[in-house]
Amino acid sequence: MRLSRIAGALALTTIATGLLAAGCGDGGAAPSGSPEDAKPGPRPERKLRVFHAAGLTALLDEVRADCRQELGIVLDTEGSGSQMACRKVTEMKRGCDLLMLADSFLVGELLGGTCSWRLDFATDEIVLAVGKRAPNTELAERDWPAALLADGVRFGRVDENLGPIGYRTLLALRLQEMSGSSGLYERALAKCARVVDDHGRLTPLLEAGELDYAFVYRSGCVSHGLRFIRLDDRVNLGSMTGDYSKASVTFEKLKAGEREKVTVRGGPVVWTLTIPDEGADAAGAREFVAWLLTAKTAALARNGLTPIRPALFYGPEERAAPFKDLARVAGWLK
Repeated sequence: MRLSRIAGALALTTIATGLLAAGCGDGGAAPSGSPEDAKPGPRPERKLRVFHAAGLTALLDEVRADCRQELGIVLDTEGSGSQMACRKVTEMKRGCDLLMLADSFLVGELLGGTCSWRLDFATDEIVLAVGKRAPNTELAERDWPAALLADGVRFGRVDENLGPIGYRTLLALRLQEMSGSSGLYERALAKCARVVDDHGRLTPLLEAGELDYAFVYRSGCVSHGLRFIRLDDRVNLGSMTGDYSKASVTFEKLKAGEREKVTVRGGPVVWTLTIPDEGADAAGAREFVAWLLTAKTAALARNGLTPIRPALFYGPEERAAPFKDLARVAGWLK
């Protein structure tokens, strides 16, 4: 009798276990074709490596989180002077998906054979940034050359061989000298207290009061909340229709084992971008660029950049097709 009750209990347990298993296998899952079954999963993330001019750091930092959330693109950014960004690709053979530079001239000059087009997307201007402890600020508002050359003033600049703001500093001094400030160019360079690698290293020195004055991009002052003095339109390289070509300077096109001189003439400050012809995630880069120049124009403005609308494409027409909704073909890459 006892054995019979045990056998019965075992049989009931077996049946219950089977029913539970059946319930877990079928009843807990949504029927095929239901709304739950149709929900897309999270978009897979992919990394986009960007070599960029240091002056764009604040902008890229601002859009980084939204880019990841909206596009599933994780920005892997590396800032430097624009010439150095080009060297990373051409000489150091480091791969990247997108280059964003402070001077459109450099794409044709330094990236030949690597990039066959460029997209000019924003303009800017040169200003005189004022450091936290700068003397002679009232004088600088009226006569900045006199304030810059005064005793005790610490003037800093970027190396012209490493970043466009470096040679544009020299161009601005040349243009101001041509406008009546005799001897300014040589005197300003002679009293320069600090030469740094890129734009991103100047702004902290001004903020900390370690430098008094430096020529930087207006966008850099806006994004860092730095006081600045506007230059005359004949000097600031800020007009797309202005002629600044009467001033020229040279910088060294640095390569391992050789130094080649490059002459650059004055021209408007134009921010540009390009994608290497080989080895880049071109589709990801184009998606990011389209998003940045359409959905994030307010971020560009907050960081002191003036978007070019439509953007200007230079290069083979067939390469322009992916940007047809945000750019017009303006010519060949020079």
